[in-house]
Amino acid sequence: MENKTARTIMRRPEVALRRLMTIDRVSDHLTKHQLPGAPVVNKIGELIGYVSEFDCLQQLMQSSYYRHSPSLVEDVMSTKLIMSRPDIALIDLASTMNASRINVMPIVEDGKLIGAVSRGDIMREMVKAL
Repeated sequence: MENKTARTIMRRPEVALRRLMTIDRVSDHLTKHQLPGAPVVNKIGELIGYVSEFDCLQQLMQSSYYRHSPSLVEDVMSTKLIMSRPDIALIDLASTMNASRINVMPIVEDGKLIGAVSRGDIMREMVKAL
């Protein structure tokens, strides 16, 4: 575990969302990748936001109640971002995520999203190291 970094366990950028995706597609995406949320990137791969299951559920409930079309990611994403670098040690990443109450940490290098690490990803690695 001592040599493990975010880069060694991160999920690749295919977990990222695009700002014009509909919330129903996001819900399917999060379920498929078993994530409680995901980073949002622009066309050149820069991190621009984050959408959680909470954001999706809240919007889906509103759409269902008012019979609106599903909203877009850009309508519900948070732009207050916390991110990390790929060379951070897993124990430090876990500490940062717990302190900040983050479920999925975007991993950024040279201004571009290169992956993401969930709390579950870190827990699996810690259990393996026992």
